[in-house]
Amino acid sequence: MAARPLTWLCAVLLAAGTARAQSLVENWEPAGATTMALTGRVTFTADRITFANKASLPLEPAAEIGNFRVDGQPVNALLFKVTTPANPVLPGGGRLCAPGEAVRLLVVWRPAPIGDFATAQARSFAAFSRDAVPESSRDRGSCGTFDYEVQQPRGRR
Repeated sequence: MAARPLTWLCAVLLAAGTARAQSLVENWEPAGATTMALTGRVTFTADRITFANKASLPLEPAAEIGNFRVDGQPVNALLFKVTTPANPVLPGGGRLCAPGEAVRLLVVWRPAPIGDFATAQARSFAAFSRDAVPESSRDRGSCGTFDYEVQQPRGRR
């Protein structure tokens, strides 16, 4: 059986109680002006997503979604439950969801490299204000999709 594209994170995150899962840390650089303005840099761990202004959401790995749809294309994704639903104020003064709504689920996937980051590892996430497992980044309750790069561009140290 071939390894799934999300092997990079599945084994670690779905075993969230282990020391290995707790030590996973990824620093995500925004891949676009909108994401930069709203969230800034993000630190992602097995149990928390933290935004540039230190606002955060506590997470719990929930499931793998084998055919999550992004712009009509299927991707393998990981579903995270926000253990204490909230809608924190982010660095740009905005929030992930509309006022009065709370982020309840995050779906994280590994898209193709973005822009000039030919060798970089990309990450994207969609936030949802509903408890129903989404099938698409545009399902009801979607608060938005945000794109990031994990590695630095070539030539940068």
